[in-house]
Amino acid sequence: MPLYIRIAVRYLMSLKTKALSFMTVISLLGIIVGVAALLITLAVMSGFLWGIKKKILETSPHIVIFKISGSFTEYNEFPEKYLKGIPEILEYQPFIYSQALASKDSTVISVTVRGVPPEKDKRILGIDKKIIAGNYDSIKDDKYVIVGKDVALALNVWIGDSITLTSPFGRKTPLGYIPKVKKVYVGGVIDFGMYEYDSTYIGMNLESAQRFFDMKDSVTGIQLKIDDPYKAAVIKSILEEKIHFPYIIRSWMDLNKSLFQALELEKLAMFLVLALIVLVASFNISSLLITKAREKRKDIGILKTIGADSRFIMKIFLWQGLIIGITGTIIGLTIGLTVIYFGDTYHLIKLNPEVYMMEYLPLKIGFIDILAVSVASMVICFISSVIPAYMASKEIPSEVLRYE
Repeated sequence: MPLYIRIAVRYLMSLKTKALSFMTVISLLGIIVGVAALLITLAVMSGFLWGIKKKILETSPHIVIFKISGSFTEYNEFPEKYLKGIPEILEYQPFIYSQALASKDSTVISVTVRGVPPEKDKRILGIDKKIIAGNYDSIKDDKYVIVGKDVALALNVWIGDSITLTSPFGRKTPLGYIPKVKKVYVGGVIDFGMYEYDSTYIGMNLESAQRFFDMKDSVTGIQLKIDDPYKAAVIKSILEEKIHFPYIIRSWMDLNKSLFQALELEKLAMFLVLALIVLVASFNISSLLITKAREKRKDIGILKTIGADSRFIMKIFLWQGLIIGITGTIIGLTIGLTVIYFGDTYHLIKLNPEVYMMEYLPLKIGFIDILAVSVASMVICFISSVIPAYMASKEIPSEVLRYE
């Protein structure tokens, strides 16, 4: 171990002055608390983002293809013409999304009707696994639909009850447009775990939706399932080389881009705000080193007299700050990672799923986040040590030892 580090450790461990020992402990605790708080907060933000993405992937296709001009009637040609030769694409299906009104007695709510081929929908989104009552295969019959659990609650209906659907696309008469009305029965109740879906969802088979919305042989778009949803941007780029206007391609990340950007920005803001805790703790380090430098003036004078240069003295005080920073960072990381592990493993933070779309708050931390916290802490501690170390290195031996 270099001599200047040994001297730095000895100065820090000195118990001659209780005030300085207390300042050392406070400086160390400040770094520990700052690092642990910063790490846990990043884990909370990353975990919440991870949970949101997981919920979205459970209810949304990985890639969607729309047609922005004219009716989308050529969807049966797409697999052979555009999708063939891309092994990452596991499944595809046409779908219909449209707004409608659902009513029961005097209760009327706005819903989103989703028309899909039932068998393909099982393989792409696993909708049948989310059914909590009834049977998903019931929608193969035109008379039956699947409703979200909150739709069933709002309309006060259950399996076998009838509801009335009203389409905004009606037929033209001398008196104007007459909305199309269809009586259907509840064949199943589904729980997505997301209030936005559960409170508006009504599912039927593709042919029934085409007839109900007078779309003939047209669809809203095609949805794809790929082997790795986090590579959706890569597959989208491959498809865009083949598929051009009037078609547009959107990945699940594109469709939720504003939400993800807002969460990432909030994560950055929280990092900067909590980094201030470490910054405040660094002021304690500066105060400690300045006080130490004044107390050790005689030692500095003696060291310079026997041949130590200013750089050697500066290293002694820089390493005092770095030792506090390294020790505090390691202990803070240990505490933070321990809290993160237990919090995520045992689901310690419960949430209201109707508000946050998940039953508990997952805590996730990545290597980049750990590295960012560690580097930020060490840089702040180093900078806070520079001025006191520089001041100590400029002591003049003759002035210090004149009256000794």
